[in-house]
Amino acid sequence: MKQSLHSATLSNGIILVGERLPDLESVAVAFHSPAGSIHDPVGTCGLATVAGEMCLRGAGVRDSRQLVEDLESAGVQWSQGVSSTHASFSGAMVARHLPDVLPIYADILRRPLLPEDELPAARQMVLQNLAGIEDDPAHRAIAALRRIHCPAPWGMPTEGISADVESISIDDVRGFVGHHLQPGGMIVSVAGRIDWDDFVRRVDDLLGDWPAVSSAAVGVGPRGPFIHHVPHDSQQTHIALAWSVPPYRDDASHEATAALAILGGGPSSRFFTEIRERRGLCYSVSAGYQTSRDFANAVCYSGTSAERAQETLDVMLAEIGRLPGTISPDELGRVKARAKSGLTMQQESSAARAGAIARQWYHLGRLRTLAQELERYDRLDVAGVEGWLADQPPRDLTVVSLGRDPLEVRCAIPA
Repeated sequence: MKQSLHSATLSNGIILVGERLPDLESVAVAFHSPAGSIHDPVGTCGLATVAGEMCLRGAGVRDSRQLVEDLESAGVQWSQGVSSTHASFSGAMVARHLPDVLPIYADILRRPLLPEDELPAARQMVLQNLAGIEDDPAHRAIAALRRIHCPAPWGMPTEGISADVESISIDDVRGFVGHHLQPGGMIVSVAGRIDWDDFVRRVDDLLGDWPAVSSAAVGVGPRGPFIHHVPHDSQQTHIALAWSVPPYRDDASHEATAALAILGGGPSSRFFTEIRERRGLCYSVSAGYQTSRDFANAVCYSGTSAERAQETLDVMLAEIGRLPGTISPDELGRVKARAKSGLTMQQESSAARAGAIARQWYHLGRLRTLAQELERYDRLDVAGVEGWLADQPPRDLTVVSLGRDPLEVRCAIPA
């Protein structure tokens, strides 16, 4: 069956993207507003996250309790989250409930109450999450890596900084929502059993007269040092590494993600086989790909004992340096099989597809069919991945350790 992908742009700049999945009984919708944490003013890191939480504490004629009850009475599996670039409000439901649910989301976006008496509870939820992160050293290591590897404000933690969150006022929240929760640049994605033309009409009726307000471009600041140690009194040490790779919109991103999957993408990867299984140096090790629209990073992680941390780092660096020129067809074949299987199974989830097409549009400005995505993986070959590695070998690595003792970066990576 031919894939049914759609897109439309409202007069105020809101972009609608959709996929009709007639074999499903569900539908998922997501509203992605460019109100992410990169817009947090200095001294209020976490403001976007607090503002996103506050938007669900009453909207339109509904107070906080009524808003949640109305969503759940319609059987909506709802969620809200903030990334570095976007504040997202989403829900999955039985398809027939979508017309009743869209006005609720329109109120959340356009008419949040932002009541002052709800701010302490919203702020406390964010602070509790931050306290949980303090108890998760792996998360802390990755957060420290991102903070020094990425230029400000892209490296700042989306979840916030406790001291900043505690000082956020209701005026801060209202100012942020008024300035950044806007139609310009918003992406609304829907997937499942939909009538596309009806969906466009309904969203246009609800959001089409929302006036767009221009916002200033985000300034880019400096990055941090290349080597950093976070003292942590523990018998464990957490190691995080990063270097720059092509973003998703770059044609070479498939070669980059394939190389990283071979390096540390699962139980058959080199990291897992050499560092965890053969040498028994660590209990966790991985390598992955993280992309923004204009830049992307290779990110590696390992959790190990303090006694074996230095050797673990040495072997990680050696395996990274050994990657160019040694990739086998079998390794690449396994990576391609996993990736293609994931893309195909994604078609069975309306929520997964709504998320995927929103990401495609944000990064590419267009939608790709499943056939096009699979064909890109079919074109991947060892020569292409090796060619990319030869042109862009891992270099200028950022290395973060979190644990009892600092580590030495003793193994140079070829530049």
